Amino acid sequence: MNLRQFAIEDYDEVRALWEESGLEIRPGDSKREVRSKISRDPDLFLVAEEGGKIVGTVMGAWDGRRGWLYHLGVLPGHQRRGVASALVREAEARMKAKGVLKVNAIVYRTNERSLSFFRQAGYIVDERSLIHGKVLAGESD
Repeated sequence: MNLRQFAIEDYDEVRALWEESGLEIRPGDSKREVRSKISRDPDLFLVAEEGGKIVGTVMGAWDGRRGWLYHLGVLPGHQRRGVASALVREAEARMKAKGVLKVNAIVYRTNERSLSFFRQAGYIVDERSLIHGKVLAGESD
């Protein structure tokens, strides 16, 4: 398995992977929005490849204070083989090298498999906080 930085040319394959792996696709996942995201911290959006095919992704971000992980997805036929763990470890290592002190994972409450994965990876649910969102322009998530 090879881990590498996402390139915008990967978008169609990655979007199909997100859909096949059961991730909820939102307006903010458009090619335009992803292009904007990678202009900030391209080294934190990773893909895993096997045999030239993308089999997993994780999108990381750093807001200057905290690191964030989301869109962790692995093709169903490649799950439970260490792909997600490798992606998360690599994203964490890249964040640590940037000076990130804490990383948060965004997981929908209904995604039991991801909740379990992140618990096993040492992530703790902070019951004190909730993410609040507000759309500022156009359609977004």
